[in-house]
This record gives sequence, structure tokens and C-alpha cells, in this order.
Amino acid sequence: MSIRILMTGIVCACVMLSSSFAVGGDRRTSEQEYMISADDTLEISVYGEPDLSVTVRVSPDGSIIYPFLGNVRASGLTIRELESNISDLLAEDYLVNPQVSILIKEYSKISILGAVKSPGSYQIKGVNTLTQAIALANGFTDAADTSRVKIVRATRSGKETIEVNVDQILEKSASDPEIRSNDAIIVDEFGRFSVMGQVMKPGVYMLKRGLTAVEAIGLAGGFSTTAAQNGTRVVRVENGQKKVISVPVADIMRGGDSSRDVVLQPQDTVVVPESFF
Repeated sequence: MSIRILMTGIVCACVMLSSSFAVGGDRRTSEQEYMISADDTLEISVYGEPDLSVTVRVSPDGSIIYPFLGNVRASGLTIRELESNISDLLAEDYLVNPQVSILIKEYSKISILGAVKSPGSYQIKGVNTLTQAIALANGFTDAADTSRVKIVRATRSGKETIEVNVDQILEKSASDPEIRSNDAIIVDEFGRFSVMGQVMKPGVYMLKRGLTAVEAIGLAGGFSTTAAQNGTRVVRVENGQKKVISVPVADIMRGGDSSRDVVLQPQDTVVVPESFF
């Protein structure tokens, strides 16, 4: 019995050890397939050659400086490809059968700012497109203007701003743009609107895409007891000219005819007058 228990323990230990190697091997394989970006920090080592073990940062032009070799292209290559390239270059004039190993010490980062749920700085590993980057920040807030998301990118001539309609990407009518290291993604709020007059909570509110005048009244706590509900108006400025749109809220709510409701735009003011009857 004791021998059987001992053998069972040995088998379990072997299985756990082999699983550990398998997981480690998968992790190493995954890292070797990672495509290097500018501003990644790499740890490069050569077996038996401590003088060639260095930590380097990939420059904005995509290269690294390595002992004996000078500038070596890195950006756009996988870890496996860069290991092979450095090994081949060292083997030409310096070493016999060099064994090169590269690890990512620090991945390059991007910034995601504005109307996202978790704004901040994020490592770019595994992120290739704008929608993937937005997912890193846990998606948009309700106030986000998803039709005008900006990608701010540093170039040799200064800064470039790319405006992207994410709605079109999700509708498959536009391509999902590539994200690069050090990009800043800026998501503006859709805007604000005001509710004034005979409502319970007059004030300025965050505008959500598609919000209507009737829904705005609800956000403001509903009508006061003295409100002239069918006298509700939306005051809007277009091209410098003031425009007043009547919204018969009581009739809309009574009859359910939403076609008479008005979708609000940024800076609109919903005005509810007082009833004198």
C-alpha cells in the first residue's frame, strides 16, 4: 500500500511538473511572437557572453543600438525574428553559434483620455486597433461622442490628429485604424444641455446621444405643478441664429406619438413656461 501511495505521488508530481513546463513554454512562445514597437524596453542576452547582455529601449525610428553591431532594426519584428537577426549578425564576424535570448522588460504605452470608463496609460501589448484600445479602458461612458474620437500621434514634423467615427467601425462601414506606441486617444463628451423653467430640478445636464426633449424633462425631475407642459420649447442656436422648436410634451406623453419629440443637440436649452390657468 505504501509503495502504491508513493508511486501515485510521483506520477502526480510528474504531471504537475510537465504542466508547469507546458505553461511556461506557451508563455515564452507567445512572447516570441510579439511584434516589437518603438519605446519597448528589451533585455538581450547571449549565452556565455555577459558583455553582450544589455537592456535597450527601441528608439522612435524603430532601431536599437547593440554592442559591435551598432544600429539594428527592431520595430515591426517579432522577438523570435530579432533574436535570429542578432544571432546571424554576431555569427558573421564575432561569435561561433551565438545563442541570443530576448525578453520584453517593459512594453510601450498609449494614453486613453476623456469620456471612457477607465482613462489612463496602458501597455500596448496585444493592442493593434482603436476599438481594442477603447476596450482596455473598459469602453465609452454614456456621455461619449463616439462619432469623433481623436488619435493624437507624434510625427517628425509635429503632431498629427486623426478623427475617427467609431460608430462606423462598429457598423462595419469603416476600417478600425491601427494604434501605435505613444498614441494619445481622446474621447470628447457629446456635450451638455440646459433645462430651465417649471421643472423640479432645473440646471445643466450631460447630453447623451439620441436624448430627446421629453427624456430631458424626466432627467430634470419632471414638471412642476405650475408647468405649461405643451408650451415646452427647445431653444437652439444654428449658424449664429436662434431657433425655437415647440414640443407639445403633454400630447406626446398622452398619445405616444414620439415623432413630435425633438432629439437634443449640444448647447440646446429646454424651456418650460409657467401655466397661468
